[in-house]
Amino acid sequence: MPVRRRRATADGRHASTLTELRKEAATVIRRLQRAGRAQLHAIEREIAQLNTRREALLRELNATLTGGRGASARGRRGRSGIVGRPLRIDWAQVYTRLPKQGTFGASDVKKLIPGVAPGTLSQRLTGWVREKKLRRTGSRRGTRYTRPA
Repeated sequence: MPVRRRRATADGRHASTLTELRKEAATVIRRLQRAGRAQLHAIEREIAQLNTRREALLRELNATLTGGRGASARGRRGRSGIVGRPLRIDWAQVYTRLPKQGTFGASDVKKLIPGVAPGTLSQRLTGWVREKKLRRTGSRRGTRYTRPA
């Protein structure tokens, strides 16, 4: 087995090759840790920005669905405790978004306004049937609706 030579350091002492390698490895590890922390910080910052944009889009969508009564109405009334439901729904706007031809069910209307309670939706559909804005086809669970020509 060959004998390893010791090299003289700057101050005249001898250091083993293994010690030098350990120091270099420690330096490399510290650099990698710093770079990793910097990347993690950048990713966290990007996530925070994306969350801010997502919240702004949700507020805008909620304001559109509720007829522009977003945070101001919430501030006056207080928080209702029901999460994800709009405060007011512009039913005239919902009616204009219904399909003009073909049939549709309550589940199709619910896709247009996802936060509405099932009872509220049922009452509104029944009201439109009584106002002759919609015709009911089928019965019970198979109820479908059409808009009269």
